[in-house]
Amino acid sequence: MTEAQGDGVSRRNFLKVATLTAVAAAATGGGAALLKRGDSPVTITTAPSVPPANTAAPYATAAPVISDIIPAVSASGDDLMARLAAAQTENMQLRAANDQLMRDLAALQTAEQDGRVARDSMTLELDNARNQLGILGGLVALYQQLDDVDMGEMVENGLGAVGEKVGELLGGTPALAAGLDAGQLALGEIENQIPLLDNGRLWLDAQSAKVQGFYGEVELWLQRALERVGDFFEMLADWFAGLRKWLPFGIGEKAVGVMGALTTLLAEMPSTLAGLDANIAQPLDVWLQRVDGEPAVIRRVVRPVRDEVIGRARTTIEQANTAGTVYEQQLAAPARAAIETRRVLRQAIADYRAQHQIV
Repeated sequence: MTEAQGDGVSRRNFLKVATLTAVAAAATGGGAALLKRGDSPVTITTAPSVPPANTAAPYATAAPVISDIIPAVSASGDDLMARLAAAQTENMQLRAANDQLMRDLAALQTAEQDGRVARDSMTLELDNARNQLGILGGLVALYQQLDDVDMGEMVENGLGAVGEKVGELLGGTPALAAGLDAGQLALGEIENQIPLLDNGRLWLDAQSAKVQGFYGEVELWLQRALERVGDFFEMLADWFAGLRKWLPFGIGEKAVGVMGALTTLLAEMPSTLAGLDANIAQPLDVWLQRVDGEPAVIRRVVRPVRDEVIGRARTTIEQANTAGTVYEQQLAAPARAAIETRRVLRQAIADYRAQHQIV
């Protein structure tokens, strides 16, 4: 503002001088002032002023007096100074407005540049969004193809079939448990009878030994009576034939019958003893012989059936019941609920697509 004011003052002085000169020239007229030299005194004449066009009153032809011109020039100079000051002020205001407009223009150019950058960025983001939409569209199409492969019906049918078999399996477990109870009871009865069988086997051994001892004693007495050694039945027949000579006729006949029966009985004794040993004693020995302090039948049959078969069968029954419960609670019921939820969601998606006309 100081420089502007300084410049304004300089111009004002210059314009003031120029204005005074122009006013003075206008006052002397539009023609040239002729200064006549010579012997005659110098006179100042003015050319008659040409009246402007469309002016009614003609200009005066007489030259104005200088004293009349000076106040007019002074008054015109002050007016011009005021106008110049107003013009200077207006010029400064225009400069300030111009500077503001330049700043606004620069700001607008910067904003335009920022807008261009933002537009380019948004265009890039829009392109990326379009690419993402294309990718998502492909993904949605793949999901649609995946959804078209309906696994619900197959899973539901499988659950029904497996559940039916599991139900049949669990339905047979009570009968199996009852059979195991009966088998365990039978094993208990067999186990209780084993000591009796063992005692019978011991008694059989003792009786067989006694009969063989008696049979040997009879054979020994026959040898002593006949004083010779031979076949048991031949010696018995010879001894009885010698004895008949001393019996009366009636008693001898009866004695013959008794001896015949006794001979048949004694003749059967060796085969009977051999059969008892081969058919009873030896088979009983297979099951009743001691293994680690207990009969073999308990060691080989009763204990394995009771502990391995019946025990594990009961464990299997419990596992089957548990498996049925777990199947129903953790697989069948959740799967059916998920299938039903999926069916509801698919219907909701179909309704949504129909409502919004989505192909």
